[in-house]
Amino acid sequence: MIDEDLAEKYAVVSAGAHRFDGADVRDAVPTTAVGEILALADELTRIGSAGTELARRIESVTGLRAGEVQVLAAVDAGSVHPRGIAEVIGQVVEAAEATVGALVERGLLGRHAHASDPAGELALVHLTPPGRAVLEQVEAVQIRLADALASTLGAERTRSLRSTLATLADVLDRPALPTD
Repeated sequence: MIDEDLAEKYAVVSAGAHRFDGADVRDAVPTTAVGEILALADELTRIGSAGTELARRIESVTGLRAGEVQVLAAVDAGSVHPRGIAEVIGQVVEAAEATVGALVERGLLGRHAHASDPAGELALVHLTPPGRAVLEQVEAVQIRLADALASTLGAERTRSLRSTLATLADVLDRPALPTD
């Protein structure tokens, strides 16, 4: 109650803040009870840890790190050049190139030239049949894990979770603080 009263009295929003970014929110005074904010931070940390554990499980089954799975998924979705792959997955180009190279060496991606390239430089990539099989295996593991989660929660709690996650995604997709 005291936290709420203080927050209401002294709520300050940084002028010109446009992104959900530590630099933009440093000067903002919480408008929610500090206890609630800390509890939310704890829950978000637990979710992050669960995501890390999920990535470990997928890696143990498939032998692929999360970044490698992201590259395969980006190629499957139509990205064929390391620059485009890097943009889709949020990596720097050099990291995407290194990951692509490793996946080519493992036979999960193949290289080909653009049809209009007279030099025939093998600058583009595509999924190989083994790459497609591994990606399908990853997707199957993700589906089985989601099914286990839904079964554990039950229909009503699964719907509630989906609604909450959709709301959270919507909030994170727009500016966190209003502009003046």
